[in-house]
Amino acid sequence: MKKLLLATLSVIVIAGCVKDIPYEDQPVPISFGAGLSTVNTRAPIANLTSGLTGIQMLRAADHATTPDWTAVSSVATTANIATDGAVGTLSTAQYYNPNPALNAWFMSFYPSGTMGTGKVSWTITGQEDIIVAPSVSAGNKSSPVNPTTLAFAHKLTQLQFEVLGASATAITQWGTISSIKVNADTALELTLSTNALASASAPVNADLTISGTFPVTLTTSAAAVGVIMVKPGALNTIKVTTANTSEQSVSITGLTTTAAGSAHKITLTFTEWGGITFSASLTDWATGTAGAGSL
Repeated sequence: MKKLLLATLSVIVIAGCVKDIPYEDQPVPISFGAGLSTVNTRAPIANLTSGLTGIQMLRAADHATTPDWTAVSSVATTANIATDGAVGTLSTAQYYNPNPALNAWFMSFYPSGTMGTGKVSWTITGQEDIIVAPSVSAGNKSSPVNPTTLAFAHKLTQLQFEVLGASATAITQWGTISSIKVNADTALELTLSTNALASASAPVNADLTISGTFPVTLTTSAAAVGVIMVKPGALNTIKVTTANTSEQSVSITGLTTTAAGSAHKITLTFTEWGGITFSASLTDWATGTAGAGSL
């Protein structure tokens, strides 16, 4: 009887402990949403209408007002974005700090890069669209921001190329277009604390070929041939090679600098070469004055 009484008391004590655990001490998960800046809809990634797999999410140390991104050196979690902008499939779930005075802070970028302390770097080929969602507060346990929106925006500029032949003669002279290249910085770094993209401390410069299928046959109507995405700023050298000419640089008028998140159209017009050309015609035989003779 004594043993039964002790066992009963033990159950009562255990049950009492469980009952006393406050609900607010349970981990509170953080949820996310995503969107692209509406400034630009012509880049390859536009409004996430096809979803996105493997965005990289960073988390700064929880702080009431000011996150320290200079100390961040690793990715906190990866996630996928659905076509409706919902962010899910987190590789590591994110929770609020038990202290309601501390906010959670996040950044996100795509595609994956190489993490350093306070920065992330990429080596581009001209076909990558780098998008970044800058620092945002997810709120705290008592006042969660639900969902926390990752406001992605494009960090590169897009150059859209179209070509045309000024005349049938010009088309014959130049022949088909073999390649169009843009000289660009390929080693880029994003400073997390400023959300600024720049050339790496040890710059790497290369000629990058635009997208598209080459060779391209010229016509007298402008036709789109391809795009390339490069670091915004001063327009670098553009180089063209055709079937009948070696590689040469092209002078571009009207566009000296480019902007992040903007698509700039560049029309390359192939004109006739500067040599002297000739044409010929033959006048028809005319009926002359009649003559007569006699023996």
